[in-house]
Amino acid sequence: MDKLLVNSYIKYIIIFILIFIVVIGCLIYYFGIYQNNNSNQEIVSISNDILNENKPPVEEEKMIIVDVKGAVKNPGVYELTNGSRVHDAIKMSGGLTNKADTSVINLSKKLEDEMVIIVYTKDEVKALNKNNEIIKYVDKECVCPKITNGACINDNNSNETKKISLNNATLEELQTLPGIGESKALEIINYRKENGGFKTIEELMNISGIGQSTFEKIKDLVTI
Repeated sequence: MDKLLVNSYIKYIIIFILIFIVVIGCLIYYFGIYQNNNSNQEIVSISNDILNENKPPVEEEKMIIVDVKGAVKNPGVYELTNGSRVHDAIKMSGGLTNKADTSVINLSKKLEDEMVIIVYTKDEVKALNKNNEIIKYVDKECVCPKITNGACINDNNSNETKKISLNNATLEELQTLPGIGESKALEIINYRKENGGFKTIEELMNISGIGQSTFEKIKDLVTI
């Protein structure tokens, strides 16, 4: 009987030891996987940090606002990305109408914030040319009438640097002045030859056919 009891104890002890070994093995396996996962996560995190450090900072895209008027389908105020062109603003406003004339505006010009873009009609351009309110120079620039048109081919200050010299201008250059045709241009050249050049721009009114009204149109466009 004692022998059977001893054998039972031994059996229970062996079973307990086996269970203990299994439990310890499971714990070792579990914590081993947990540590590996943590190590992998740390490696991934470090790698992402390194990649993020090497990435250039993302710049916020700057926006500008322009006012589109005239012969477009939907005139109004539009917001575009910085670096956009006049063509992009016209496209955003629905495009040109059938009456539009873009001959005096620069479609490729870069937009600026608060810029005004005026698309004239064919009749307006014709009337402006007739009234000499659009002046075209040799390089085909123009001076926009009254309201400053940011889309005009020339810059607003271009008149200051492109005045016609009465004493040095060629026949063709003089004819770009409003109200000055070939005959008057020849008279200007003859006058400066005969009088040793112009001393003042007011001397233009000494030439036949150039009165006060014509002089007022061209006085800001000429120099001596």
